Amino acid sequence: MPAVVLGGLLAAAALSNGCTAANNGGDGGAAGCSGLSSTSQAQLTLQAWVGALADLDAKATEVEGKWLSVCNEINGKLGLDTTKMTASDACGVLNAYIKDPNKTISIMLTVTFDCQADLHAQAQCEGSCNASANCDVHAQCMGGEVLTECMGACHGQCDVTAPSFMCSGTCKGECTASAAVQCMGECKGHCDAPMWTGTCDAGCTANFTGSCGGNCTGMCDGSTASGAACKGKCVGTCSAMANGSCSATCTGKFSGGQCSGMCTGSCNVAAGAMCSGTCNGTCSYMPGMATCNGECHATCDAQVTPPTCTGMLNCMASAECHSDCQAKASAHVNCPPPQAKVTITGDDALYAAFQAYLDDIGTAVNLTVALKDAVGTVAGKTAGAFSAIGDIGVAGGACVLAQASVITHVQASVSVSVSASATVSGG
Repeated sequence: MPAVVLGGLLAAAALSNGCTAANNGGDGGAAGCSGLSSTSQAQLTLQAWVGALADLDAKATEVEGKWLSVCNEINGKLGLDTTKMTASDACGVLNAYIKDPNKTISIMLTVTFDCQADLHAQAQCEGSCNASANCDVHAQCMGGEVLTECMGACHGQCDVTAPSFMCSGTCKGECTASAAVQCMGECKGHCDAPMWTGTCDAGCTANFTGSCGGNCTGMCDGSTASGAACKGKCVGTCSAMANGSCSATCTGKFSGGQCSGMCTGSCNVAAGAMCSGTCNGTCSYMPGMATCNGECHATCDAQVTPPTCTGMLNCMASAECHSDCQAKASAHVNCPPPQAKVTITGDDALYAAFQAYLDDIGTAVNLTVALKDAVGTVAGKTAGAFSAIGDIGVAGGACVLAQASVITHVQASVSVSVSASATVSGG
């Protein structure tokens, strides 16, 4: 996805009352599903659903914890209360600061979402509920492609996702190289262009428009400014932490925007760009006869998992399992470093705090986006969905009922994260 304006998350806030429910003991509702059969297709599919719920619940709790950390980080930078122990309370402190009726603060935060669900987790899940027993994945995969987790020769494109991977191919994420490169994404480091849009810690010396963390010379919110701090929109020149557009070279550290010239440092791209350096994200290349230790977009001589469909699997019983396993894969999502940009007018201290923790904010936003749709799909399941496959029996009915507390908890946890996203976007 291209840049996501965070206001779009607000529709998900109705998932629950916005308060995290009590922890459900760590095993979710699995204890209520111990009597399920290992041979019944319907009950195996039900078990896959239970596993997906448990993983989503654990991930939702983790993401909520990230928001607790993010909001307390920003609160600390602003000199606010950092003693709150829940994301709801910590982000509530920040929200009260932003919504102070004595302030006029404008926030525009965009984050590029480019997370990928873990297909290895999805394939293992589908194998566990025997979804592919009577289904030709290659023939029945609709609206997507078939991928294989590979540890051998791949006869097509190989995608490797790792925290740090030497890449000689296309990097979807952050490519760090010592040589200057033409960067079609977010440049972090030095930009030699005669004009730019983004953030320069050394400021801008000509034709600047945006927010200024230093002194503004020119116009500040329509009034003459002569080398003084400007809490609103600065037009002219800015002495430091210039965030906006500029018609002069950035002589300091450049970040948070696109460089029309050559970028030295790291280039963060969503769509993928050629990289000859370290890729923090997904590196795609044609391995030839070399070993592919990743996802193979063709046949693999040594596949680790059964083939997995990224679209819709058009097989009767397998389709139910497939949707649950896709949700489970979202709980093991891989997110490259996000491209996050923020423009804040009306409060220089708030802008500095956001800039200091912008990567953390972007990561928390991306994980929230990845979870909310998956949770909505899985949490809405009823016993009828599994009974349509076959008889789930008394044990199956009891198992479905046992998931009620898990569903309540995961919905509440995601709702807290959605509310936190709204806070940092000024919503």
